[in-house]
Amino acid sequence: MAPLPVDLALLHELLDVEDHWPPIVLLRNARAVRGHLPPLVLSVAELAGSAMGPGSRDELRRMRDRAALYERITADLDTVRGARVLKGPSLAARYPAGVLRPLGDLDVVVPDEAALWDAARLVVRDWPVDELDVSLLDDGGTRHLLVTLRWPAEDPMLDPEPKIEISTFAYPGEPGLVPMRATPPEDRLLADVLALAEERFQRPFTAKDRLDLAVVLASAEAPVVALVAAAEHYHLAPELLELCESVRTVPSLRARVPDELTAALAGPAARETDRRAAGGAPDAPVEGRDGPAEGTEGPAWAGTSPEVAAALAAGQPVHGLLLRRPEQPGPDLLSRTRTVGAGTLLATPIGDFLLVTGELVDPEQYQAALAALDD
Repeated sequence: MAPLPVDLALLHELLDVEDHWPPIVLLRNARAVRGHLPPLVLSVAELAGSAMGPGSRDELRRMRDRAALYERITADLDTVRGARVLKGPSLAARYPAGVLRPLGDLDVVVPDEAALWDAARLVVRDWPVDELDVSLLDDGGTRHLLVTLRWPAEDPMLDPEPKIEISTFAYPGEPGLVPMRATPPEDRLLADVLALAEERFQRPFTAKDRLDLAVVLASAEAPVVALVAAAEHYHLAPELLELCESVRTVPSLRARVPDELTAALAGPAARETDRRAAGGAPDAPVEGRDGPAEGTEGPAWAGTSPEVAAALAAGQPVHGLLLRRPEQPGPDLLSRTRTVGAGTLLATPIGDFLLVTGELVDPEQYQAALAALDD
């Protein structure tokens, strides 16, 4: 299949703008919808020779610098054992030359907790991280973590902040419906497509998702059989089918989704939908769920308060409220938990946290946690 031309005509269709309107209308619509689309519009407009002033050129330059930043971080993370970046730079490389793929988070999956802290240490050491977030999840007795690192954008009033999400799982799933799947497929294309489909559990599909899938399917190495098998194995056939059908609503992209792909997905999607409706467990082991990851044997979160333990057992994520951050990340390979009164402290190489199960924090728990750190 020929490469997908990403031009102003296609953007008019994606953003539902009549084709006689100038690029400025595309840009206004792009700012009003989800998906970090303005850099895409600006880069395509530049390639088309549209008139651009210093403000729009500088915005495009900042976003290209951001893309280069993500590429550097991705290259650095290649030194971390087993770390893989999903979507992001690998999808951007499939776009036509000069077209800037919309930039969101950088999603990093690692094989275990020790690798997670190695990756977090690397980012904290080399970049001006000013926000640290840690979340805990339990998957059938196996503990998982998600670390989110942020720092201010070059222009904090106009640009989204750089954000790196590092997790010990590839696809979180949907509690009660789709199990967590820790390990992505070895094939990068399959892993990226599944990550696109997985987004449906967090939000409706966007123009960015439709364009991403169309660009991937325009690739010569996008085998229908392998895509369908991966979607079925990872319990994502309904979401991938929905995304394919969404792409086909864009006239210029309809032919980019092979009929045989949607036809082949129909059966697995129906079976998965029926399984979810019946509340049944998957028939076969899911990739990455055959046993605990390294460093997670035994009780998933020994040393936690009853409140935290109950939330984790119920499949709810537990978040960490940062209490103290060291000047330099510590050398520990794993985190540690201990109860302080009715609360739970989580000590990690990048900071100490009070574990909380809701938006409101008990002031007494907070003060007791600070006092425990002082001791």
